[in-house]
Amino acid sequence: MRQSVSTCLSETANKMIPGRVAKVKNQLKPGSEMNRDLSESHEDAILRVHFLQKWFSRRWAKRLAFVAGLIMGLLIVTWRVVIHLTERATPFSGTPLPTCGAMKDERYTQAVAKARDHIQAMMQERQIPGLAVAVAIDGKIVWSEGFGYADRDKQIPACPQTQLRIASVSKLLTAAAMAQLYEQGRLDLDDPIQKYVPSFPDKGHPITARQLASHRSGIRSYRDDHEALNTKHYNNVVESLEKFKDDSLMFVPDTDFEYSGYGYVLLSAAIEGASGEDFLSYMRRHIFEPLQMRDTIEDRANERVPHQSSFYDHVTPYSMAGKVIPSPFIDFSCKWAAGGFLSTAEDLVRFGSAHLLPLHEGFLKSETLQLMFTPRSGMDGIAGYGLGWMTARDLHLRRVHFHFGAGSGGTAVLAIYPKQRMAFAMLANLGHAKFPFSHLMGVINPFLAASTVNNS
Repeated sequence: MRQSVSTCLSETANKMIPGRVAKVKNQLKPGSEMNRDLSESHEDAILRVHFLQKWFSRRWAKRLAFVAGLIMGLLIVTWRVVIHLTERATPFSGTPLPTCGAMKDERYTQAVAKARDHIQAMMQERQIPGLAVAVAIDGKIVWSEGFGYADRDKQIPACPQTQLRIASVSKLLTAAAMAQLYEQGRLDLDDPIQKYVPSFPDKGHPITARQLASHRSGIRSYRDDHEALNTKHYNNVVESLEKFKDDSLMFVPDTDFEYSGYGYVLLSAAIEGASGEDFLSYMRRHIFEPLQMRDTIEDRANERVPHQSSFYDHVTPYSMAGKVIPSPFIDFSCKWAAGGFLSTAEDLVRFGSAHLLPLHEGFLKSETLQLMFTPRSGMDGIAGYGLGWMTARDLHLRRVHFHFGAGSGGTAVLAIYPKQRMAFAMLANLGHAKFPFSHLMGVINPFLAASTVNNS
């Protein structure tokens, strides 16, 4: 609108007025008084038009600036209301569960106090018997603590060293092993998987490690929850492929997304083929030991390690009445790579910190990390799934890489914030605990705010 008015006035001043004045001047004697008056009138008209042009321009510019500011203000207020409503949590009230082994950096005392309230409220709301949490900033653990009970009946406390099931967070550990072999040139992400697992049947379309790690291979997922309750023991990874190797693909590889634990089992077989080591040995020697993850180990059905938690469930098909009961027997030899590891919150933040720049040096290259974090499925620029890691922006527009885990007897989350160089892990001994988002962010946000202040 402003441009059209300005253009109109300019054309009037520069075309119509000079033309009409020139026509009259041609009919008069040169140098006459009337001729001089016409020249002065012409200049005066031009000045007036230019004045009107500037007046309209300024007036519309102010109006447009006001409207733009108003819209921006409304958007900001609306977004803040959304954040408040989404992250608002019910305050904790009642008798707090006991805690164990609290360790904190004094700079984060206020953040710890806020986080504890949210954890107590979460455990009360979700009936969680035991939980452990850890936060690391710049590679240093600034808070670690256990809450509730590792064994509810024996009243054994959950402590930082308590080993809990991490469920699908195990996929991140497997993805790191794949990334190492890729950097060493021993595993090509785009070669047919039969190069590393010759016994796996050809499906009519090439299946690659890249597709397996990003759930784009077409390998099926569990048919139902009962299939996840495996009781058969497999002596090695290749043997465990029998559960799905003869099934048809769900789609042509790389044409769709289907979250698949079996895809990661096949990926672990490829890791064995590329490395020449059995999968569990490779994980211990090349992932756990270098990162000092001393309490991370496979969950063996008939073996119990000293600090292992008891496990509980409260949802079907494990518990039919919603009551918290001991978890059923499960043999994880069918899916070590997809969801079969025990770990601690402290070990997981050590692992997460090794994926943050510049703390990654000596573990994985920055280019490899970027490859793993870049989404291959999802909403471009908003959220998606890369090679193992999910990537998104939270409600405060902070970039975060993460993975959740939920299975019988355990719920877990590992999240890393690259800009704040923060790693966060929370593990519970209740399956499918569904950590409430409001409480989860109530634990994370105080540390992100404190880290910004302490690093400024």
